[in-house]
Amino acid sequence: MNLAIDIASGENPLEELVLGSVASLNYNDDINLILVGNGEEISKALSKTKYDANRVQIEHTVEVIGMQESPAVGIKHKKNASVLLAARLVAEKKAEGFFSPGNTGATLAAALTEIGRIKGVLRPPLISVLPRNGGEFCMLDMGANVDCTPDYLAQFAVMGRVFAKRVLGIDDPRVGLLNIGEEDSKGNQATKKAFERLEKMKKINFIGNIEPNDMLKEDVVDVVVADGFDGNIVLKTMEGAGRLVVNLIKSEIKKNPISTVGALMMKPVFKTLKDKMSSDSYGSAVLLGLNGGAFVGHGKTSGSGMTNAILNMNKFLSAKVNDKIAKELQNTGVKRRIF
Repeated sequence: MNLAIDIASGENPLEELVLGSVASLNYNDDINLILVGNGEEISKALSKTKYDANRVQIEHTVEVIGMQESPAVGIKHKKNASVLLAARLVAEKKAEGFFSPGNTGATLAAALTEIGRIKGVLRPPLISVLPRNGGEFCMLDMGANVDCTPDYLAQFAVMGRVFAKRVLGIDDPRVGLLNIGEEDSKGNQATKKAFERLEKMKKINFIGNIEPNDMLKEDVVDVVVADGFDGNIVLKTMEGAGRLVVNLIKSEIKKNPISTVGALMMKPVFKTLKDKMSSDSYGSAVLLGLNGGAFVGHGKTSGSGMTNAILNMNKFLSAKVNDKIAKELQNTGVKRRIF
């Protein structure tokens, strides 16, 4: 499986991202990489590690769409930007999927312009796996579509269900609609209409509205459906809350010598907790409903995050999720907007 990796757009040093990418080859013999970026710098980084040269190609470009650049302007004026070249490799069937830890808007735009949507998909949503007590759940949309109609959310529910079944291995995923309360009457006009639409879809296991605090509880929901505005706020709130908790713990530990000794004994536990809460542990979010794989990483993705992202790309693409989505949209009626 060939995977195109935009190695030039992340915030961390290129060498760290290259070495993290190549490390993934040690965990899966089925993966081959096409590293997109400055060829000279990539080659220099590769010279510092042992790897199978037959499994790594370099696609040279010096153009990069920066984190602060307008995605529309970048896509228009930088035709050979690393994220565009990576997406183009998928469109040309030279790779099955691409990943970028760079400008999220540019990554989404590159995926849509170069790869395109599956026929019948209204809006491709961004889905991510998140931790909860005793396991994990998935949530979509995480920011690709800020304004969503009930039709979009209905399709998101179907896509999320397919993802949870084929990637998370859940036989009958429970689907919940993100809302401010559990009651059917809660929410604004958009969520109320979406609730009515989802309730009529008998082929998904819709459990009703789900509050943000409940989705983090053990064994409550497997797929949370939201528009991209609310989903992105939830994601960033979780990230910020995680950092806050860690900083509060550190602050309290430093106040007492006995606590410091205890912290040293608890160091392995704290490391495990930190790893679970880090975006690097999951590596990437996935843009569903495209004619190829498109994966979005955090700008601060580390070397280990690159490794995990590539392994998760392989897992997703091997599960043929997008192929199944096309069939499920037809079977559930949402492709034709019949509920």
